[in-house]
Amino acid sequence: MKLLEPARIGTMQLKNRMVMAPMTTNYGNEDQTPSDRLIAFLEERAKGGVGLITVEVCTIDFKQKYQPQSLTLGSDDFIASHRKLTDTLHQYDVKVQPQITHPGPESMSGFYFGEMPVAPSATTGACTGLPARELAIDELDDIIEAYAQTTRRAREAGYDGIELHAAHCYMLLGTFLSPLKNKRMDEYGADSPENRTRLLVRVLRRIKEVAGSDFPITLRISGFERIPGGRDAADTAAIAPLLVKAGVDAFHVSGGVSDPMVSQMICGPEYPDGYNLPAAEAIKRVVDVPVMVVGRFLDPEFAEQALRDERADMIVMGRPLLADPQLPNKLAAGQFDQIRRCISCQNCIDSMFLWPMDARMNCAVNPATGREQTLNYSPAATQKHVVVVGAGPGGMEAARVAAERGHRVTLLDRRRRLGGSLLLASTVHSDNERLLDYLKQEMRRLPIDLRLGVDATRERIAALAPDEVIVATGARLQYAPLPGMDRANVITGNQLRELVAGEPTRPAKALPLLVRAGVALFGPLIDRYLTPDRLRRAANTWLPFGRRVAIIGGDLAAIEVAEFLARRGREVVVLEAGEVIAPEIGPKRRLEHEKRMEKLRISINVRAKVSEISERGVVLALDGGGKREVAADTVLRAGEPVASTSLYDELQAAGVKSHLIGDASGLGLIVKATYEGHSIANKL
Repeated sequence: MKLLEPARIGTMQLKNRMVMAPMTTNYGNEDQTPSDRLIAFLEERAKGGVGLITVEVCTIDFKQKYQPQSLTLGSDDFIASHRKLTDTLHQYDVKVQPQITHPGPESMSGFYFGEMPVAPSATTGACTGLPARELAIDELDDIIEAYAQTTRRAREAGYDGIELHAAHCYMLLGTFLSPLKNKRMDEYGADSPENRTRLLVRVLRRIKEVAGSDFPITLRISGFERIPGGRDAADTAAIAPLLVKAGVDAFHVSGGVSDPMVSQMICGPEYPDGYNLPAAEAIKRVVDVPVMVVGRFLDPEFAEQALRDERADMIVMGRPLLADPQLPNKLAAGQFDQIRRCISCQNCIDSMFLWPMDARMNCAVNPATGREQTLNYSPAATQKHVVVVGAGPGGMEAARVAAERGHRVTLLDRRRRLGGSLLLASTVHSDNERLLDYLKQEMRRLPIDLRLGVDATRERIAALAPDEVIVATGARLQYAPLPGMDRANVITGNQLRELVAGEPTRPAKALPLLVRAGVALFGPLIDRYLTPDRLRRAANTWLPFGRRVAIIGGDLAAIEVAEFLARRGREVVVLEAGEVIAPEIGPKRRLEHEKRMEKLRISINVRAKVSEISERGVVLALDGGGKREVAADTVLRAGEPVASTSLYDELQAAGVKSHLIGDASGLGLIVKATYEGHSIANKL
């Protein structure tokens, strides 16, 4: 494989062509040194076989703090703490470089030191929204020297090179490069390629003078800023040779312009895989140094093809290495089906919007990300018989970890297939299928006793003589009384679940008689063999919904169903009683859904007071009095997911040692299910 072939950045020899992207984690110490948690996080990726690790933002001035727990090499006092990091990682034949930057307008210096952030021109920080003042020319020499001295410290700390951040119309060098933020009228303005690169060129040259001409520099740059008035891909390719002449040893091609949701850098499925490849190709044609590229390389097969087609020299991966640190080793071993793949759920970003509570990055599909010191798969001291009830994401993750640690595991589910609610979630959000496939494969690879199509009663569980029981049976849907619920134009979330399971215990009047008869006849086959792909293909042919659909309820499941229906020609209205749609997800993912729903022409109302369901649709009670009818051929009442603890309560009452995880204890999505399953299994 090309991904496994060696590569070189200047004097730095890499064992393969996979590079870990710099990612803000907020794992650093408050004093801006690398914490044990950060080192353990990076060490796990080093063990996993990646060729080069780029450590997250490391500032050139400790007063120019980037994040509450970011890093610095702003004085010699910080060298020793970084030496600990590099010494730890170098045990695993990996190269390491920090991403060096001056935050510029993104600095938190105003919060911490009472100093106004600086920028090429007066502006506001893209993420902080705080004002930044224009730098005077006579201030630039000190900043250039700070870049050089920071790089010198990086070399003394044992790093193998550095990455300079000059991308995304962001931080200091990135904003000087971009006409969007650089409005200067002097020789450092953005009016010509020579002027807008002048500061960067001076920084590069001074770094080489101070840190050594043989110390490799990778430059992170936006190939295409994708904003009117910003730099285009042709400009980046045009200035690339000039930057190589100044000292760049490799390019790291990203794209877009930063905003509070990093919406053009960490992208959902509306962006194609490898969306920065065209810009990287253009640079590769005009320079003789390596070009690496980042941006939705979620599948190594796609990354491999990009290298084979000579569109780039190396592939930079961020989220794929959060999801599976062992990805490179698994590739080398040919274990493609054992790779746990990113599902683009944006939890890694949304998890950092909790500041000042716990704004540390975590991963929905890999609960051990950032928790390597505690969730470490250590072998169990005593083998136990662990019975897991429920084969959804939480139950399968619990079974997987318990089996990996040496326990004897029995997994029960009343469905005849694995997946639980993840099957429907994978149908409406196809990226979820990556996790479903991985967990199903692990259930069959590991020595787990699978018992599907089994109703896990207290008596049946007791007969298995378990030492521990993990209950992961999912949530139940409840419905407040609403006039018209029994009308022929109404379908509930429960009825959809049962239809997919081949068990129409409460047949919806909206389903044709022939469909109900077919489900009753072939229910066991549907339950056993249904997959997300088969369900999507069936939905392309027929759906139990008329042309106009009103959905009562706006949680994540409801809005994903709305998108699913709209893609299949339905006119959809979402009516949510609360203040926002999908309150259980974070702002980044919510914004992605809102943009998607706008494109699909889905109409949304929050604070919607539904008074009844009529023959013609849904009746809303207006705040000022009166009523208004929303026309709909079919009304879907999604239902409210609530904890389902009956089996757990029975087991507890019977003295059986048991644990309740996932949606069975209350709605929490994939991230809650996998974390609780992993965490409990790690403690047994």
